[in-house]
Amino acid sequence: MSNHPKGSRYEMPDFFISYTSVDEQWAEWIGYVLEEDGHSVKLQRWDFRPGSNFVLEMQEAASNASRTILVLSPDYMKSQYAAPEWAVAFAGDPQGARRTLLPVMIRDCQPDGLLAPIVHIKIAGLEQEAARTELLRGIRPERAKPSSRPPFPGVHHSPPKPYPGSPRTEVAVSRDVYLPKVRREPSDVDKRRFLRVAFDAIRSHFERGLAEASRPSEGLESDFQHVTAVEFRAEIFIHGKSAAACRIWQGGMFSDNGISYAEGRHSFGSNSCNEVLSVAVDNGDVTLSAMMGSVAFGLGGENIDLKRMNGGQAADYLWRRFVSTLESRR
Repeated sequence: MSNHPKGSRYEMPDFFISYTSVDEQWAEWIGYVLEEDGHSVKLQRWDFRPGSNFVLEMQEAASNASRTILVLSPDYMKSQYAAPEWAVAFAGDPQGARRTLLPVMIRDCQPDGLLAPIVHIKIAGLEQEAARTELLRGIRPERAKPSSRPPFPGVHHSPPKPYPGSPRTEVAVSRDVYLPKVRREPSDVDKRRFLRVAFDAIRSHFERGLAEASRPSEGLESDFQHVTAVEFRAEIFIHGKSAAACRIWQGGMFSDNGISYAEGRHSFGSNSCNEVLSVAVDNGDVTLSAMMGSVAFGLGGENIDLKRMNGGQAADYLWRRFVSTLESRR
C-alpha cells in the first residue's frame, strides 16, 4: 500500500493500469475493484485531467507505480502504444521475482514475445463475482491454497451388477446432467447504467483526442466544451479557422435511450443529428447500434460491428467520423 497521502500529486500508487481505449470499461471495473479492496490505482480515465501533459503523466504513472496491470486482449496485443507502458515495469523486474508486471486477460488472446512466459490472471468469460474473486486472489502474494480440503479424486465405485435372476437390462451410468445457462434479460436500470458509462467513455475519448490533436506550432488547435453532464461540444481549428465541429448528447431522435451525434457549428443550436447510437439487447448483452452506420464507409475501425458496439468502440467510431473531414483538407 502507498504511504503517501491519498490524492497527492506525488503519491506512489499500488497499481498503474495499462489499457487500450476499446477496453476502457474493463480497466475502470478492475480499478474500482482494486480500490474497493483498499489499493490505490492510477488510471488514465480518472487521473489524467484536462491541462496536464499526457506523455509526462503516462511516464510518471508507469515509473512510480509499485506494480503495473495490463488489461490483456487481442486489441491490446495489436496496440503500438501498449508496449512502452509496461516496458518500465518489465525492465525493473525482468525475472518476475517481485511480480511487478501483472497481465489480466479479459478476452482470450495469445501473449507473445516478452509477455509469453509471464503468468497471467484470467477473468475472460467469468461472471462478475467469479472475476472479482479471481482478480483479487491473483494480485495477492500468498499461495493460492484453498481454504478447505479438495474432493478426493481417487477410487470411484462401479454401479452394482444386476440381479442374475432378473431379465438382463442395461445399467445406466450416472453422469452430471447438463443444464443450459439461462441469461437474465437486462433491466431498464441495466440499460440506463450502460448508456451512462458509454457516454462517459465517448466524452473521455474526445477530450483525450482533442488534447493530442492540438499542436499550435503546426496551426492545429482544439476546443472542448462541457455543456452539461449529458452533452459536450468538440471543435478543431486549422490556422484559426474552424475545420471540424460536433455536438454529442445523451438522447435520441425518438427517445432518451440513445446517444446523438451532430456535425458542424450549426448543430450547436439545433436538435438535428447525423448519427444516433441506440441501446439494443443482443443475446443478453446490452450494446449500442449505429442507425446510420451502414453509410459511414470505413469509419468503424477494424473488427467493429457497428450494430453491436460497447462504449469504447462507439467512442472510436464517433471520433473517426469527427476527424474524417480533416483528412481531405490538409
